[in-house]
Amino acid sequence: MKTWEDVACKAKELYGAASRKVADVADLAKQKLKMAENEKAITATMEALGRLLYDSRHAATELDESIVGELVKQVDDLLAANEELQANIDNSCGKKTCPACGNVNPSDAAYCNNCGKKLD
Repeated sequence: MKTWEDVACKAKELYGAASRKVADVADLAKQKLKMAENEKAITATMEALGRLLYDSRHAATELDESIVGELVKQVDDLLAANEELQANIDNSCGKKTCPACGNVNPSDAAYCNNCGKKLD
């Protein structure tokens, strides 16, 4: 009787570990998808900036700096979001990202392999 209880307990543990792993994989996939969506938005915003500049030069008109500023801010915000997502992905994969240079280091590294800064 004891062995069946042990087997059932072990099966329950394995089921729990497997479901946690599936949840982790799903979370990574969601983060990667969000990064791809952000990259697409960055590309579209950069194209809008290029069109705005072209139209301004072509028509010999002044560039509306408030629109340019807003588009640049959108790109900066998306780039920052992608940096944060990439750091989360690296951390969940057991890697450390250097805060100084952005280099991805192994999880057991105490110092950055690129710039030598101490890692947290």
